[in-house]
Amino acid sequence: MAADLSARLLAAVAAVVLVAACKPLAGKPAPDLPVPPPDPVVIQPAPTTAPPTTSLLPPTSVTSAPTSATATIKPTTSKTAAPPGALAPGAVPAPGQVGFRGDRQRLKVVDGPASAPPGTEWNEGALRFGGGNVTLEGVWVKGGVEYSGHGTLTIRGSVIEGNHRSWSPLMAISGHVDVRDSTITYKDDQIPGPQWGNGVIHGDARMTLIRNDISGAPDGIQNGRGDSLIEQNHIHGMRVFGSPPNNTHNDGIQAYGGPNLKIRNNRIDISVNGLAYDGAHQNGAIFVMPSAENPAKNLEVTGNYLAGGGYILRLGTPLSGAIIKNNRFGPTKGGWGEVLLDGGGIAQWSGNTDAAGKPVRQP
Repeated sequence: MAADLSARLLAAVAAVVLVAACKPLAGKPAPDLPVPPPDPVVIQPAPTTAPPTTSLLPPTSVTSAPTSATATIKPTTSKTAAPPGALAPGAVPAPGQVGFRGDRQRLKVVDGPASAPPGTEWNEGALRFGGGNVTLEGVWVKGGVEYSGHGTLTIRGSVIEGNHRSWSPLMAISGHVDVRDSTITYKDDQIPGPQWGNGVIHGDARMTLIRNDISGAPDGIQNGRGDSLIEQNHIHGMRVFGSPPNNTHNDGIQAYGGPNLKIRNNRIDISVNGLAYDGAHQNGAIFVMPSAENPAKNLEVTGNYLAGGGYILRLGTPLSGAIIKNNRFGPTKGGWGEVLLDGGGIAQWSGNTDAAGKPVRQP
């Protein structure tokens, strides 16, 4: 009995330690954002013909769409159908099954001031937007994207590669970001310095994230608002930096509360070298960290494959109306278990299984 109590106390202390330093440093872009044109900014997809054989790189010019074209863009009501050959609705993606899956050489490259579209700014490694609606389609941004507008940033069939000069590969400060069938990653040999805590997709915007490949930063998605849908994404390859006490605390999804966050049918794996927890870096595949000012209401975590973390699923308080159903957990080697619940708040719990296919009891 004493040994069992000691083990539980050790796990509880370790869980508290894992929380430390998890909250990200929110990036404050500077200088001020440029004033955009009155019409939505649209980056047209690359032409379907292959680039000339004499060129090793795709064209870097980016132009605004004609006025007549902007009226047909309705990012908030875009179809959700997957591209041909992609996974079926309701399925959990296998590695390589989501994200941008075409020929990158056919994408338009945005990699500096010369290729930044009108109404935007290239700020030392980030393409920045303010204002209203913006659409990026068929582009390869070799740097981060920052959106602080009041409309919708729509990204389709594109590649975004953040680097150490960007706060996050995708900094979603406000408004709504709707990203589908795209690859969002951190790609740089240099560590991101004080931005250690930032996610690949990070911010207080309302988020619609569907069929994306998300990798390369300490955290996958950080959401501070709720009212978001995260569905059929593959979140993996979280970067680990530093050693205790100055080290990353990796999460696949870290949510700071808010209502109606739906996390459905994703593959989230933050394990490293077969370990759910290496003793320092992995916090949780999903970590819900609400506060009294921003409680988590009506959270839905259904149909996901979840792996990695001291506890794979961590649910903080205050939490109410949570639905946790039909999730499959990966191995817990190196960690303490599948689920840690700080308080009550689970309304439905069913169909959740461990790595051996056995039911995981409601905490």
